[in-house]
Amino acid sequence: MKKNLFIILLFIVSSAQAQDTYLNDRVTATDDVIGTARYVGMGGAMGALGADLSVISSNPAGIGLYRKSEVGVTFGAVVPNKANGWNTQDSRTYGEKLPRASFDQLGFVWNMNFDGDMVKYVNFAINYQKKANYNMGFYADNQALRGLSQLDQVAELVTNNFVSDYNLAALAKTPVLNDNTMDTYYLTPGTDGVYRNGYNSVENAYDRHQTGYLASYDFNGSFNVNDRFYTGLTIGLDNVHYNSWSEYGEWASDGGLNHTLYNDREIRGYGVNVKVGFIGRPIADNSLRIGLTVETPTWYRLENDTHFHLDKSDNVSSFLEYTLRTPWRARFSLGSTVDKILAWGVEYEYANMAKNAMGYPDWPDDGYHNSFSNDKDHYMNRMTENILRGQHTVKAGLEVKPVDAVALRVGYNYVSKRFRDGAAYDQYELANGDGTGNNYCYAMDYQTSTDYMTLGATNIFTFGVGFKHKRFYADLAYKYRMQTAKFYAFDTAFTTPDGIFAADNPTLSGASIDPVEVDLNRHQVMCSLGFKF
Repeated sequence: MKKNLFIILLFIVSSAQAQDTYLNDRVTATDDVIGTARYVGMGGAMGALGADLSVISSNPAGIGLYRKSEVGVTFGAVVPNKANGWNTQDSRTYGEKLPRASFDQLGFVWNMNFDGDMVKYVNFAINYQKKANYNMGFYADNQALRGLSQLDQVAELVTNNFVSDYNLAALAKTPVLNDNTMDTYYLTPGTDGVYRNGYNSVENAYDRHQTGYLASYDFNGSFNVNDRFYTGLTIGLDNVHYNSWSEYGEWASDGGLNHTLYNDREIRGYGVNVKVGFIGRPIADNSLRIGLTVETPTWYRLENDTHFHLDKSDNVSSFLEYTLRTPWRARFSLGSTVDKILAWGVEYEYANMAKNAMGYPDWPDDGYHNSFSNDKDHYMNRMTENILRGQHTVKAGLEVKPVDAVALRVGYNYVSKRFRDGAAYDQYELANGDGTGNNYCYAMDYQTSTDYMTLGATNIFTFGVGFKHKRFYADLAYKYRMQTAKFYAFDTAFTTPDGIFAADNPTLSGASIDPVEVDLNRHQVMCSLGFKF
């Protein structure tokens, strides 16, 4: 009965732990194609074709191909297919399937015709565009814990005194006042100083619901040189709005609920980056174009505000201000047109995700606050290098105009897996740092949960249609995004044969739990309306 009630209360996605590599990746990942309906319909493969508001971020030189001014807006809806995971034969389904409205883009291009001997046009543009849509939910059930528990991992941290006023370790260590007596202990200390979890778990369930977006405000200047060479520069200002609610429970073999952990998280902040792009037509009488874009890291300044509690414990607040630097990105693109009937484009991007770097603002004794000063978290960054790797993105798109007023589009994206095989989340290794107790991962003082997810490769299929009447246009697009993931409620490094847990539980020495396979597929439809003048 308790389990059924818990499942009814569960609704929904994303991991809610203290700031770490996995959450940083989720908040800043841009492995989606979002923008104008024409851009999405062609799979975003327009880096060499240009003349679309959304290329302001993929290749700033593409704005240089405009010969008229333009204003455009894009809106639509996201429909999750399902986001559920099971590592047993259970066939139940949960998940959020209702569409959510999405405002994806609003931009303006101001075209100036210089008609000079060299410089033909100078264009300026500003565009708001989503880079990631966080709206989704998932439910994961693991019916094969083999007696292991989330609190076993926490007990390892408490035993080694990795406890602060703002983390899960401290909450699990503190007895809870129940009926005016201190009689609820999640962890109990032994005479040997070792903290232990007092029960075994056979099954767990995790539910997370998240909302929000990562959006960019892009400001562009671009040039058309002799209708053969185009160049542009875009300054991007990113805005992060992330919210998640999660609920995690574990059950004993008799069906009793051992414990429940709740997390309510909000991440807000901003970032800045610069993109430089080039497009050239190497052959004078040929429409083939070659594009190149170099994008600097995005330097983020973020705030993570989390409220969490265990069952009857008091609600605890955990606030962490931190910085995040994403990797450099490089894009190479090709594109061409055939008369005014057909256009095609292909694009390749590379980014070394292992270069994501986390740090903390430097607050000098005099209280002066410098937004760009930073103390690196060497241990979290080392973890990032161990679990992430280079990511390759390939885009392709095609547009056909059977008549001048109608365009048909199709596109495809492949984004390679950025997590290394066997990626894990050993909190003890992070907290231990260099082993002295003085140098460790500072974010562990704010750790509020234990779960993590490794994402697989992404495949995106897009289709679109466009209509034009004089200076007005209307475009429609449909996108199907396919991705799977492996979800872990906690890491089992604490079962190593030489660990404290293994000494008390020799039959579980070296034991581990299998991941829950999660389906993260989603659908999206969008509409763009615009006017050229």
